[in-house]
Amino acid sequence: MATGTLSACGALVPPTRASFRVSAAKGADVARRPPRLGFCARRRALALWAIALALPASARADVLRPASGEELVNTIARANEGDVVEVPPGTWRGGLRIDKRITLRGAGGVIDGGGRGQVITVLAAGARLEGLVVRGSGFDLGAFDACVWTAPSAEGVEVVDNRLSECAFGIYVQESDGAQIVGNHVAGRREVREPDRGNGVHFHDAQRVLIRGNHVEHTRDGLFIGATHDSVIEDNHIRRTRYGVHYMWSHRNQIRRNVVRESLAGYALMQSHFLEVEENVALRNRRAGMLLRDGQDNTLRGNVLAENGQGLFVYNSLRERLEENVVVHNGVGAKLWGALMVEDVFSANDFVGNSRQILYVGRRDLVWGDETDGNHYSDYLGWDQDDDGLGDRPYRVDAWSGALTERHPVVVLLMRSPALELLSHLEQRLPMLRTFTVIDRAPRMRASPRLRPAMERIRELGGGLGRVAQPMDSSDRFAH
Repeated sequence: MATGTLSACGALVPPTRASFRVSAAKGADVARRPPRLGFCARRRALALWAIALALPASARADVLRPASGEELVNTIARANEGDVVEVPPGTWRGGLRIDKRITLRGAGGVIDGGGRGQVITVLAAGARLEGLVVRGSGFDLGAFDACVWTAPSAEGVEVVDNRLSECAFGIYVQESDGAQIVGNHVAGRREVREPDRGNGVHFHDAQRVLIRGNHVEHTRDGLFIGATHDSVIEDNHIRRTRYGVHYMWSHRNQIRRNVVRESLAGYALMQSHFLEVEENVALRNRRAGMLLRDGQDNTLRGNVLAENGQGLFVYNSLRERLEENVVVHNGVGAKLWGALMVEDVFSANDFVGNSRQILYVGRRDLVWGDETDGNHYSDYLGWDQDDDGLGDRPYRVDAWSGALTERHPVVVLLMRSPALELLSHLEQRLPMLRTFTVIDRAPRMRASPRLRPAMERIRELGGGLGRVAQPMDSSDRFAH
């Protein structure tokens, strides 16, 4: 009876009906013909070769350093795919081109561009820059002078744990899909006027990128994200820029746990859709903590906006969800502007200690709290007779005096005066004085449990809990 056959390399093959017929005709010795060992040896050799090719490049890579008197550019030229080129102590000339999948790793040296062009240009997919000290690009923003510039061909490029300074742009990613920008420190040129600086990390037209754990200061924008989708921006710390995180036409991104301080605006999210903006901090920014302009279907949840000129500025938004944010000790808690604010949801936010909680300019009333819980306002004077945690009377923003002082700032001198207080009360009863406003029909009586940890976080970051950022001067203007 046929019980199976041995394959050419000794594997047992289950018998088939045909093998039974062969066994009957020719005998069991035909079905058990010994393997062809020469063929097996060749196959084993091919398998070992394939396994070697599949090993990570680092397992086979050579580690190269410049020989005595050799320029770093020449060391890079003689490296092979997968090799590691180390930058030893000393100052090395910039203008480097990475056109192979190699790792350029810092080992105590400095790469100096000498104030000309791009210091490092990356062309190869899968290249990695790690632990480098890079400085001194050119000054031409139109030519994309940068410490590091990556080309569209450099897919999957990794720029990790580098220190970049004295450059026009810190890192400029030009259409490099899958790029990872992680743990870098970027410092701009303080002596250059802010509008003439480049951005710390600049992305243009890329997909599926990761920007994590970077520190950026003294650049124009900290992170500029333009036409870049399906990406993650998290755990970055930015200070003393124009916009900390600046979004334009970028969709389906996650922006979380970032901190922006002492800038013109913390987060400027413009013409972007389906963003998830969660657990970020904006502290002591002169104009706005978080700015939304012409956005759609974005979610802002769990953010802390403290001691800014305006905690939140929303202009012409559609289907935005703003939930569970802490807006505390700003000049204006939330400034809402525009006729196209449609289907927005403001729920479970804490407005605490702002000089003016909400300033609204629009062509219809904004009504919150019908389908969701309302928000908490530290100046709410209502009551809660049924003890359900919600006020029994609506919270109504005094939009009349707010609009008056917005149009005529000198009127602020009359705030709390008997004349202005009388007009504010009359506005609620006389149609001729009626001004469209914000009405929250389910105001929360108590602050959320998030308020206390938010206050502690602000103190950790150096906030004064009450010291609003200095008002903008004539040079502080939004660019859009």
